Amino acid sequence: MLPSGHPVHPKAKILFSVYSTGRMKSTWGEDFYEFKPERWIDERGKIKHEPSYKFLSFGAGSRICLGKETSFSQMKAVASALIYNYRIHVMEKSPVVPAVSIILHTENELMTRITKRWE
Repeated sequence: MLPSGHPVHPKAKILFSVYSTGRMKSTWGEDFYEFKPERWIDERGKIKHEPSYKFLSFGAGSRICLGKETSFSQMKAVASALIYNYRIHVMEKSPVVPAVSIILHTENELMTRITKRWE
């Protein structure tokens, strides 16, 4: 049974769109479509922990992905190394257009200029 009360057959397959859940006004507010990294930081500058159902890429509840924390650690390490070693500039007039698909990707590339910080 779904939280809404709708019955679900035991062998039914249920799919959801991560793209859609990440753009729900009811979850994220009126500014859901804006890139706002400060969403994830509280008033004291600490990381704000949101309920796992808001970010379903790794599942939620008792069936959450066991590799979630490892994945976040790896993403932080790679992002830190890139930002430390390179300057990354997004080229003007490089809109990001999401592709309609079961997986999240874009129709076009994000055009950037990358230069080394150190020689």
